[in-house]
Amino acid sequence: MRQATETGAILAPMTQVETTQFAAEQIRNAIIAGHFKPGDRLVEQQLTDMLNVSRHPVREALRLLAREGFVEIQRNKGASVSAVDADSVVDVYNIRMALGRIALDHLLSVPGRISPDVLKRLEKLSLNSLKFAALEDQSHTLLNDFEFQQAIIDATGLQRTMRYFSELTGDVRRFNNLLSVVYTDRKGDAEKYVVKLFEAIRDGDREEAQRIWQAKFHKAVHRYLALIKDIEPDGARRPR
Repeated sequence: MRQATETGAILAPMTQVETTQFAAEQIRNAIIAGHFKPGDRLVEQQLTDMLNVSRHPVREALRLLAREGFVEIQRNKGASVSAVDADSVVDVYNIRMALGRIALDHLLSVPGRISPDVLKRLEKLSLNSLKFAALEDQSHTLLNDFEFQQAIIDATGLQRTMRYFSELTGDVRRFNNLLSVVYTDRKGDAEKYVVKLFEAIRDGDREEAQRIWQAKFHKAVHRYLALIKDIEPDGARRPR
């Protein structure tokens, strides 16, 4: 087996940056899934043992996650998992709503900018939303909705808009897991906020598409804020 070329090794060892990204991804995923709950301390030594990496990349990973809003770092107290509060929900959804407006303006300001392939994919996802609404397990609905939203964003080709929107999907998944959201009218939501949004995009109706997008996100915010009232800082549900 050939091991090297004139310019160096075929396979380069993992760098410090890559190790930091690996540690951040693992910790982030654990927070999103609810394995690390709001208020839980994130002890560097314990994390290094769990991840089998050195302490420095773990420290840098925690700093990165603090900038993303998943972790809170306090002097003399160390790192802990950030709370999910009303401000964080509103912040995430305001940004996602704004990114969606940018995407729809870009896509619908020039006739024919959306390719037939993109429209075909959006149509398929909109039809899936109706199909999945009839299933008892709501996880298919959630995954399809994330894919539908991201497909609209990705159709723009605007790299920053695509990246920022995708990154914030992790926050939304965390909200769902922590708050145990139950969607009671999935068929109605699918018809009103997915199928109708696809039809507005297909028809090039920018004003209607923007209206539906905004209404969809406003409803999500109100749903989360109502649930947050029943959540303790540590993520436990308050007794009624």
